Amino acid sequence: MTKPQIIYQDDEPAFVVLPYAEWLATIDEDEADEIAAQQARDDDDGTRYPMEVITRLSDGESPIRVYRDFHELTQEQLAEKAGVTKVYIGQLERGERNMSSKLRAKIAVILDVDNDDLIPWAQE
Repeated sequence: MTKPQIIYQDDEPAFVVLPYAEWLATIDEDEADEIAAQQARDDDDGTRYPMEVITRLSDGESPIRVYRDFHELTQEQLAEKAGVTKVYIGQLERGERNMSSKLRAKIAVILDVDNDDLIPWAQE
């Protein structure tokens, strides 16, 4: 356990600073759930995808292809925006080529997703 830091104001204790995990241990489960829910709401960017997108991703389909289709872009349009060839996009979608981190970042911006969203979902 870490020793809490006490912050004084006008020579009186006003605040206590302690590690987050220790503070969580002092509150009940309902309070912890509400804090987690509020944090999720604060972090929510409002992006929603139809079930078809989620199903295709969970079935192991290429995230590049799924998000490209969602944004109604052809391989040629995505390639032009990313500065690569249509053939290269096709190879990426089929898993025949690996993307550099720079290209992944560029395609993520074009498709309005996080870089990690372009990593195929693990299949069991």
